[in-house]
Amino acid sequence: MKILNLACKLTNCYLLESRDGWIMIDTDMPDTLPQLHRLLKQQEVQTSDIKYLIVTHFHPDHAGLAQNIKDFGINLVLHESQVPFVDKLNRFFKKNPRYNFKDIAEDNMVVSSAESRRFLKNVGIDGEIIQTPGHSEDSISLIIDAGCAFTGDLPQFSYMEAFDDPAMKASWKLIQDNHIKNIYPAHGKPYIL
Repeated sequence: MKILNLACKLTNCYLLESRDGWIMIDTDMPDTLPQLHRLLKQQEVQTSDIKYLIVTHFHPDHAGLAQNIKDFGINLVLHESQVPFVDKLNRFFKKNPRYNFKDIAEDNMVVSSAESRRFLKNVGIDGEIIQTPGHSEDSISLIIDAGCAFTGDLPQFSYMEAFDDPAMKASWKLIQDNHIKNIYPAHGKPYIL
């Protein structure tokens, strides 16, 4: 399985190869689309090669370009728990108009964890989108059965005790229960559990 890291302005945006094309995990802040295009060009990836976008949570540095990406014909895949948070992000940017943010439209693919497993299987990936609160209520992680996870802003496992957060501990237990060893965080370098 091929994984590319697009080290954007603030956030690691990953590309995961699937049978249908690339799955993009996270975006970056609004107004960073030119930088994203440069990074894609460096990796010899066209936007038309990206078929799906998964956002680990709806904070500006992870979903700021979501609608821009969708405008290229890329499908935004939401875990059902994330649906209310899309509108919260839209409202946040209405109150902060200094950014060139495009409201995220409601025409998204919404899946439960079980449905995400079927969706991923259909594109040639054994894995699942799971809820992993700890950084935010809408945080999800994409776990791949081959032993890796894209965890967004879930604080590093080694810092878990410092936070003493029951939700975070439960999220890490769920990740560990899936025999995950390689972690791809949204900030910082990938690491091994």
